Amino acid sequence: MGVKVSGGSFSVLGIGINWERAPGDERIARAVIIFLEDRRLLFGSRHIEDQAHCVSSALECRTFFTKEIAEAEPGKPLETTLKSMRAAFRQFVERGGPHGRNFQYHRSMSEADPFSLALGDLRTQVGEQLARIAWRYDIEIDDELARILPPEDDGTDPSWMVGFDRD
Repeated sequence: MGVKVSGGSFSVLGIGINWERAPGDERIARAVIIFLEDRRLLFGSRHIEDQAHCVSSALECRTFFTKEIAEAEPGKPLETTLKSMRAAFRQFVERGGPHGRNFQYHRSMSEADPFSLALGDLRTQVGEQLARIAWRYDIEIDDELARILPPEDDGTDPSWMVGFDRD
């Protein structure tokens, strides 16, 4: 856990600094995984999903990630990972439009379902970033959420993926 300067003062006797303990990236990583384990948007069955509810859930995720990014140590890998996750949720919301209206009306059986495509993209992008967090901080992921993780190569070392280093 780090220390965060929360203020300062000057007096006749010298300089005073107010400080508080800042949450470490490990705590933030754990909070992120716990939060995502309760997001059915990421692992629920696609055919029964409510598009408007999914967009609403993605908006909640964006708010959550913005808060966690502000708490993460600047310039470190966790901050970058959280920003990538937030961007994935933002992209999903933008593709869905207000209240998910772009997802609600599928034109024909011969065209790709925009909701399923966007949901698949979201799950893939978040799964990759989730794998980075779990690997870097050695955190176990709930079985349902683990469905969105990228497939294992040979189970030895995920460093084959760009950005997978434990600095």
